[in-house]
Amino acid sequence: MSTLTSLIARLDLWLTRALDAAVIGLAGLLFVLLNIAVVTRFLFNNSVSWSEELPAHVLAALTFIGAAYLTRTSEHLGFDAVIRLFPETVKRIVMAGNLILMAFFGALLAWYGGIAAASFGSRMLISVDLPMALFRYAMPVGGALIALISFTRLVGLLTGQVVPDDLLPESDA
Repeated sequence: MSTLTSLIARLDLWLTRALDAAVIGLAGLLFVLLNIAVVTRFLFNNSVSWSEELPAHVLAALTFIGAAYLTRTSEHLGFDAVIRLFPETVKRIVMAGNLILMAFFGALLAWYGGIAAASFGSRMLISVDLPMALFRYAMPVGGALIALISFTRLVGLLTGQVVPDDLLPESDA
């Protein structure tokens, strides 16, 4: 295994673990926040001030980081049942086109998401003393990860180091 291939494999393993931790952490945080809000509201008859705002921002961050996670695990929305029917060469062409579009979309999301996130500057959430940018920067980070994952897979697909079937979600068959 070449040094570059080994480096890419280690980076991929690190990225997978980081995305796993981020998605699990954000989903867990969202679960805890929503349960605290429900318990304080209905058991103690006293709503917390952040019961809507904070979970909404955590959910938005989870959406963009989760999109990168789904891109990495090949579980994003797709028509893999149709692609499985194609011959190997057609699969490679279709998947290369798909990866180009995904990388382009991810780059656009990173670029314009960064502009949008930066526009919040030092604004803080109303109910909690946290910067809005903390949650808004999940958009460009998620977009950049989608672009990076898609571009890396495209290079692997074009160089023959990745087989098209490896980029499809696991089959139930």
